[in-house]
Amino acid sequence: MSAEDAADDAPPPLSQHELDRLWELALHEERVLNERSGYFLIAHAMLLVFAVTAIENLNPAAVLATIIIGAVMSLFWFLVNRRQQDEMKTAVMLVRDQLPGYTAYVKARSNSGLRKFGPAVFIYGIPIAVTFIWVVFAAERLFVWLTS
Repeated sequence: MSAEDAADDAPPPLSQHELDRLWELALHEERVLNERSGYFLIAHAMLLVFAVTAIENLNPAAVLATIIIGAVMSLFWFLVNRRQQDEMKTAVMLVRDQLPGYTAYVKARSNSGLRKFGPAVFIYGIPIAVTFIWVVFAAERLFVWLTS
């Protein structure tokens, strides 16, 4: 296949409207991740407050069930973030290929500190940290109940 044939097979360039829509898609996927993470954090905070308050008022089995629900919910959060990261990677790939300004921005920005890890710290780190909190809470409660 000659270079001329390859040029004929290339898709036509996107219109400005299509480029704008593509950029909006990338922003939308990032916004979805941030909003979901906010919802999960609020839900975990409420559940944690409930579990701590319930220690004094409920049967230990009910408290342990609440802790297990929190741990499972944080693992579910991890999986949801993983799927959303795939969506974001796809959107970024499309943007990178179509918008040279985006590529210039990525090359120009600093990759020091936490940025060098990319979004993984946010996407995976927070759900893992919350899972750890639930596991430590469960271990502490089990220790107290078994030694009382």
